[in-house]
Parts: sequence; structure tokens; C-alpha cells
Amino acid sequence: MNGSKVAYRYAKSLLDVAQEQKNLDKVYNDMILVRKTLKENPDFAEYVSSPVVKTADKIEVAKKVFGDKIETLSLDFLSLIANNGREDVYLQIVKRFIHLYDEVKGVEVATVISAIKLDKKLLSRIQKHVSALTGKDIEIVEEIDEDIIGGYILKIGDYQYDASILNNVQRLQREFKENLYDPKL
Repeated sequence: MNGSKVAYRYAKSLLDVAQEQKNLDKVYNDMILVRKTLKENPDFAEYVSSPVVKTADKIEVAKKVFGDKIETLSLDFLSLIANNGREDVYLQIVKRFIHLYDEVKGVEVATVISAIKLDKKLLSRIQKHVSALTGKDIEIVEEIDEDIIGGYILKIGDYQYDASILNNVQRLQREFKENLYDPKL
């Protein structure tokens, strides 16, 4: 089965159980912590997704890492993923859960990519502007990409607005390649 289908099914199941137990916000915060841990610690992510490591060892390490930091439901869910041999899609499942949670809460995620870290005041202005455009609550995710030189790229769902200097330079390069100069005039 395709990894994204598996991720969706597990994430949806966790979302449903968390809603039934009226524990959705706590489980969401747990999944944010798990995502952060997996992203910031590639060795840990590789360890839990390795087919060579025994499932019992993975569960034990997860209990030691997350132990009293996350809800029992979240810890049991991570154990279930390991016991079912789906550790290779841990991060996909967690990301999908966060996406489903945002849908349930009516939150749209907007990604702002810039060459430098933006200050909180500017991020707040962007958030208010995008919220006014979409009519939804907006969560801003900031990414840094020095390759864009300056400006920013704004991504909301399938929409992307590219106001980066790199994009402008590439556009000018394409226009100059057309060589519109005619010496006969």
C-alpha cells in the first residue's frame, strides 16, 4: 500500500480516537513534539525507522524519549505503529495528523520562505493579510532559503506567490534570451 494512504489511515484513526476521548488538542501538541524530535534528531528518526532494530527496542526508546512528555494515547499510538511495522512512515503519519487537525480546526497553513529570518511583527502582518484574503485562521510556517537572495515566497495550499529576487532574475534571463533587438529598425 502507498505510504501516503497508510499515513492518512493511521492519522485519521488517531484523530477519531482523540476526538472521542476529548483529547484532541493534547494529542496535537504531542504530535508537534514528535515531529520536532524526528526532524531535529536524524539519528533518532533513522533508529526508529530502521528494519534492523527490534520493534521492542524501538518502543522502549520511544518510551524513554517521550515518556511523561506525551499523553498515553499518543505513546500507545507510536507503539502501535512500531508493532505494525510501519515505522518507515512515522513522520508522514505525524504530518498527516497535523494536517487533519488543522482541517478540523479550520486553520490554513501558510509557508513563508525568505532569505533571512523575518521578525515577529512582519510575520504577524503577513498572517493578518493572508487571513483577510482567505477568510480562515492562518498558521504561519517560516522557512529560510538563502538561495532566493531576497524577497519571499508565500505558499498556501496549492497557491504559490513568488516575490523573490531569484525569481525576478530568472524571469529577466528568460526575457533576454528572446533577444527582441532588431538591428534593421
